[in-house]
Amino acid sequence: MVKHVVMWRYKDKQNIEIARNQLESLRGKIPGMLSLETGENFTDSDASWDLVLITEHPDRETLDAYQENPLHVEVKAVLGKIESERAVVDFEI
Repeated sequence: MVKHVVMWRYKDKQNIEIARNQLESLRGKIPGMLSLETGENFTDSDASWDLVLITEHPDRETLDAYQENPLHVEVKAVLGKIESERAVVDFEI
């Protein structure tokens, strides 16, 4: 099992809702993506990130296929235009 975790920071906080809607639009549409969670941060701290995405995949190959999926590529393009920072962690459990 592989977990894919992405966190974003946004200068314009209105972009958080846009990004979350884009990410949620992928739910149930990517073959091999077992789950998708998004969450908006409520903690006010310099160490905080604004939005998180957590997806689960059966294996690394399925995660790689997710990265190349045209729906995911479209969402990444939108988010890339509105984010100020992004961090990613992929790990096996």
